[in-house]
Amino acid sequence: MTMLAFHALFPDAAESEYRTVLPMNDGTLPSHAFVISEAYCVAPRCDCRRVILNVIDTETQAHAATINYAFEPPESDSDDEGQMFLDRLNPQSELSEPLLAMFQKLITYDRAYHNRLVRHYEMWKSVVDDPMHPAQETIRQATTGPEPVRRSGPKIGPNEPCPCGSGRKYKKCCRV
Repeated sequence: MTMLAFHALFPDAAESEYRTVLPMNDGTLPSHAFVISEAYCVAPRCDCRRVILNVIDTETQAHAATINYAFEPPESDSDDEGQMFLDRLNPQSELSEPLLAMFQKLITYDRAYHNRLVRHYEMWKSVVDDPMHPAQETIRQATTGPEPVRRSGPKIGPNEPCPCGSGRKYKKCCRV
């Protein structure tokens, strides 16, 4: 499953709506700001109803935690992961556990933030599920990488004369 940052498709909304938190009087986290950046699935017609939250420490500019958050609780108690957890496939730090605890409190008491994440997910899916949407090119580039570099002229063999005109073999001249 490929994830892409919310700001890749919605830079204006991300700039004004990404969450910044400042832990106060918390013995487990430093008292400076953390930014919570969102990433969503780019698979068309996927309805995972979850977001990956990348927490960045603004003081060190380092990635501090990756939290996986599902919008609804799991349907059964046998679900191994639950509604929110530290994502094992992505980077974590020594601050990850306290940041997860902070996020759990935040999402419990700030329903508007939960609703914002759901709204962002719906915005995201409206683009991902529409093959004619202009942002599809952004998704393709992010998931497939840049176009390969194409040679403009014919291939030069190592034992052919160097095209620079030195009279030497290509392998002994410009190829080096």
